[in-house]
Amino acid sequence: MRKKRNAGIIAYGTEEDRQKLAVLADTYRLSGSELIIKMIRDRFTDLYGPSAS
Repeated sequence: MRKKRNAGIIAYGTEEDRQKLAVLADTYRLSGSELIIKMIRDRFTDLYGPSAS
């Protein structure tokens, strides 16, 4: 049996959260995991600057 593309993307969250993530990921042409990492990196840079680690 094939796993749904958006199944298991979020460890915690509702089915609605997973559906929203799938729509956003498709919009940006990324996987859900790639989008989450991109958002983390972008937000971190916004808060702490590009050279913060």
